[in-house]
Amino acid sequence: MLRFAAARAVQMLVSIWVAITLIFVAVTQLPGDPVRALFGFRPPPPELYDAISTRFGLDRPLWEQYWLYLSNTLTGDLGDSYPLDGFGAARTGPAVTDTIAAAAPTSAVLVVGALVVQVVVGVGIGALGSLRRRRALSAGVYVVAVLLVATPVVVAAYVLRTVLGVHLRWFPLGGLHQGLVSYVLPLVALSTLSIGYIALLTRTELRETLRAPFVTAARGRGFTTARLVTVHAMRPSLVPVVAFVAANIGQLFVGLIIVEGVFGLPGLGGAVFEAIRSRDRNLLIGLVTVFILVTLVLNTLADILIALVDPRVREATLTAR
Repeated sequence: MLRFAAARAVQMLVSIWVAITLIFVAVTQLPGDPVRALFGFRPPPPELYDAISTRFGLDRPLWEQYWLYLSNTLTGDLGDSYPLDGFGAARTGPAVTDTIAAAAPTSAVLVVGALVVQVVVGVGIGALGSLRRRRALSAGVYVVAVLLVATPVVVAAYVLRTVLGVHLRWFPLGGLHQGLVSYVLPLVALSTLSIGYIALLTRTELRETLRAPFVTAARGRGFTTARLVTVHAMRPSLVPVVAFVAANIGQLFVGLIIVEGVFGLPGLGGAVFEAIRSRDRNLLIGLVTVFILVTLVLNTLADILIALVDPRVREATLTAR
């Protein structure tokens, strides 16, 4: 297991390096002059232009710029934000890392909460739907799961906000003024789509596993259906569920941006909207970098968890090497 975890950690580090390199290439190849863009419609004085270029290392060779960008990113220095005013001129804003650090706790609660809710609820619903003797319940679970899968995050967010927030007034419409209650609607909206997928995956996998010989042997010993599902069949059936959750991390961040925008939450999604509104390229690049790095780390942890659940995965991976 340690060899597998070490191999995945090395792959993660290589992936992080490739991601940072691609971001650097994309930034340096963007059209336009970043220093000239700071002054909006007014051309900068030559001496000030040279001073800013020297400060940001733009007058250095490309490989030196790359090394500076790589070292700064890995040490957590993402530079300062430069939002534009109404005249198109930039003003120096707070450090990008400070903005991310202030917004990260809100987004972390939403992401972690959504992961827990979608796994617990999705697996629970899928387990109920796998019971063949209760055909009406199984059919109902299937219909509900398909409806959830067909509901985009933005639709779920607006429906929940309108029905439960505006009409029934059970939950706040936005912000975090009422504490943990303010997270309920965003969490449900962010989890809805994935709950449907996980329920369908769990339902299908459990049905296949319950027909396996080892489960048939356990049933012959007189074990109850609940024990067969929760103890014997659940563990091997969770492998594709964990794989889906890992592959869906990127989509979860996209949903996070939408949900935080709809409910007006001061998280990373709200920071993305603010960066787009103020045309703050530095802040937007920093946020994209953080999203990519977090996604790579979570995918690595998910791969290790899959190997713990199913030893055949790590054995096949190590044998292939």
